[in-house]
Amino acid sequence: MRKRVLLCVGLAGGFASNACSPGTPGSRTAGPVAVAEGGEPSSSVPDSGGAPRACLHDAKDLAPCVEDCDRRLVFACTVLASRTERGDGAPRDLTRAVHLHERACELHDAASCVSAARMHAAGAGVPPSRARQVELLATACKLGDALACSMPARALASGNGVPRDERRATELWERACTAGIASACEAIDAGD
Repeated sequence: MRKRVLLCVGLAGGFASNACSPGTPGSRTAGPVAVAEGGEPSSSVPDSGGAPRACLHDAKDLAPCVEDCDRRLVFACTVLASRTERGDGAPRDLTRAVHLHERACELHDAASCVSAARMHAAGAGVPPSRARQVELLATACKLGDALACSMPARALASGNGVPRDERRATELWERACTAGIASACEAIDAGD
């Protein structure tokens, strides 16, 4: 039986698994890779038949997605969130799904922020929360989803379900207007 050694190298975004040990100096790949004794690549999981496991959108086995999400890889968290929300390949669990969407949002995925906001608005898996919905949509706006800016801007401008905050509302309207959302530009003009 061959001995396996985990090689850990930096990821593009600066994340690396904390459980990795140093490997061959100067080697560069896109994440932790198991290397068999002697330096040849091997599976990151001993019983995977020699092929590295990867989180794939349509894979039947979601275990690699769980591992990658735990390592803070946003793609894996988004796959897990959407599949858990639908009950596709995993038991349908709305509470877990909303938390996975929020985790991907924290990892700067604007679409996941919107998904989590939708679930908070509907009370899907969590108690309904207008304040959390507004917060998540504002985050999506700041991450570049201009269409997500209008609803939190209106809520903050009017104090509808959240404390009134004209400064934040204006900031969100300006982001949306700069991105070409005409209604946001109109809201700014109407506020002057």
